[in-house]
Formats: sequence, structure tokens, C-alpha cells
Amino acid sequence: MLAMLALIQNETLKLLRRRRFVIVISILTAILLIVSYSQYRILRDSAKRNWRADLQERIARAENMLRRGRASASWARSIRAEIGRWQFYLDHDIDPQKPNVPRFVRTFPNVAGSLLLLPLLVSILGSDIVSAENAEGTDKLLLTRPVRRWKILLAKLITLWMFATLTLLCGAIIAFLAASVALPSHGWTEPSFSGFQLANATVRLDAVRELPLWRDALIAYGLEWYSMMAFASIALLLSVIFKSSAASIGTMLASLIGGTILTHISPDWTAGKYFFVTALPLADYYTGEPPPYDGMSMMFCITLLAVWAIGTVAIAFALFTRRDVFG
Repeated sequence: MLAMLALIQNETLKLLRRRRFVIVISILTAILLIVSYSQYRILRDSAKRNWRADLQERIARAENMLRRGRASASWARSIRAEIGRWQFYLDHDIDPQKPNVPRFVRTFPNVAGSLLLLPLLVSILGSDIVSAENAEGTDKLLLTRPVRRWKILLAKLITLWMFATLTLLCGAIIAFLAASVALPSHGWTEPSFSGFQLANATVRLDAVRELPLWRDALIAYGLEWYSMMAFASIALLLSVIFKSSAASIGTMLASLIGGTILTHISPDWTAGKYFFVTALPLADYYTGEPPPYDGMSMMFCITLLAVWAIGTVAIAFALFTRRDVFG
């Protein structure tokens, strides 16, 4: 146990020395400050804004887009889900975009997950956690140490999970601090609605869940954390396969971008639903955004990510423990 803790400490120091975590937190801070300022401007102009008229206008524009038939199948599902959600808010006299600190913090995992911001940041942290050893010339020294190889890789995986968790936690803290400067801080006990489901081109209102905002936020962050753990496991495999840090990072970025494009240009290719990228925005699916392919339920996405994580970790350990020291 002490030996494993020493290995984890060593990997933590390596990652900090490369300053990847500093870069990740700097990116998060810059983005959240900009977004919080935009929310402040929305709040400042809210006295002049008729939110009901704005929602009705959005619904009208979305319905016109559907009638024109210009949207792909997956995009049309998203539009119908949005129309149903907006209509629900109108019927219940709820302004879904009224800015405050709790709603800003709650929205962070959804937006960061759906835009693949958090997976991209995990790529920065983890895609070279093994391959960097080759770039720095320490791989042969590492593999000839009197420590079982699986323990070395396990320490790297645990360290990556730790920093991915810290990234999400720091994102929540930065979102809270950035929003607290300009937005009202009350609202943690306000009702939050999620679980909107699309069935036969209409939204099922019987599936909508009402929870206090703080509890809804905890669930969303938990789902996004699960997604990040699975993605970090996949990043570990690429770092084991490639000896070049640039190759491992480039491959991971290409898979994220390519998978996102695939869901928009090939919605009828049902095999695409088994690609891990389609299951990553768990927090968004929990809120009610329909997955890009039919048959993708929340449990399907959770199971898919678990299969990918277990499979890639197993392959990574098999490759790493059999690696030729002088190869």
C-alpha cells in the first residue's frame, strides 16, 4: 500500500511539473469568466426583456425550421425536445434563463459535457501520461525499476482519475466564484425540471422530474464525473499505444471531433451509437437532450461507457506489462 501511494505521489509530481493542470485550470477560468460576464449582461437587460415573448419566438423559429425540413434526423429530434421543454416552461410560468449563481453552476456540467470541453481538458492531462516517458527518455528507467509494471500503470491511471476529478471540482468552484461577482446568489432550493423524453415527436411530460436545484446539480455533476472517468481510461490506452505525446493527443482530439461530426452527418448509421463519443454528454441526456441515435437510453450510455472503460484499461495493462524495454 505504501509503495502504491509513493508511485501515485511520483506520478502526481510529474503531472504538476509538466504544468498541464495549470493550463487546464487557466482555460476553465478564462471561459467561465467570459460566460459569467455574458450572464451578467443578460441579467442587466432582463428588466427590458419579456421572457415569455422570447420563448414564444424561439418556438416559432424552431417549428419553422422543422417545417422546412432542413434539419437532419438527429438535429430534428433535438429541436423537438427543445420545443417541448420551452412549451413546458411557458405553461408553468417559469423563466428558464433567469441568471443566478445556482443555475450558472448547475449548467456548467451540461454545457462543458455537450461541447466536449471537459473531455478535451482530460485529453490535455492524460493523453501523454505514459507516452511522455518516452519523450523525456525515462521509459527504460521506469520499466526496469523493481516494481511490478501493472502497479506502475495503475498508479498512472489513479493519478489521471484524481486530476480529472479535480478538474470537474475546480470547474464547479470557479463557476461559483465567477458568477458570485455579478449574479444573485439565491435559488439553490428553487425547483429544477429534468428528464424530458421524446416519444413520437412529442415530449412526454409524465417523465419530467422536479427536484431542488442543488440536488439536481449533484446528479448532473455525478454523471459528468462518471463520463470523465470513462474518458480518462480511454486516454490512458492511447498514451500506452503511442510513444509520441503529439500522436496520442492528436488521436484523442481527432476521435472527439470525428465522433461529434459523425453523429450529425450520419444519423442513420446506427452502429455509430456504440462509439464512446456519442455517450459522453450524460448530464445533457439526464436533463432531457435526446441522444443522437434511437435506442440510446441513459442506462445504455452508462453501460456503453463502462464497457469502453473496462475494455481499454484491460488492453492498456496487457500492452504495458508486455512492452519490450528496448523496443
